[in-house]
Amino acid sequence: MVSMKGFRQWLKMRKQEMDIQSVAIGMNSTVDDDKHIILLDFDEVTIDDVRESVAELQEFWNLADADIFKTKNGFHAYFWYDHVPYDRLKMIINYARHVDPMFKYISKYYDRKTIRIAGKYKEKDIFFEETIKGVRFPTKIERDIGNLKKNERKILENSL
Repeated sequence: MVSMKGFRQWLKMRKQEMDIQSVAIGMNSTVDDDKHIILLDFDEVTIDDVRESVAELQEFWNLADADIFKTKNGFHAYFWYDHVPYDRLKMIINYARHVDPMFKYISKYYDRKTIRIAGKYKEKDIFFEETIKGVRFPTKIERDIGNLKKNERKILENSL
């Protein structure tokens, strides 16, 4: 028979285990000093809305390719090869249609963006959807740095 004290300790340990599982693993936008990749969070929208918004951003801001990932509640967009100052990143986020309003709001108060990679739910809920071709071809340095950030995402995703 289990004592009440033992049962409470088990409940406490179980709660801590559940809290750890609910912690989200994320990556931030920082590339170097004040250079950032563009990260966008689209919640409760269709893939067509995301495609339209991303294409509009690429055309207006002269951006390279964007990788789109499907999440449980929407989509994430990663512009691996576009490295911009944070002030410009905030302008791009504010310009973007269909981006989660809370994502836009939080951008005003931080010096980088962070986007969830995994860990918020018990099952994996973020999967690669497609690449949307940009209007600009990145330089070799942009590709090298962008590929490092892309690999950082893969490592974080596989660390679960």
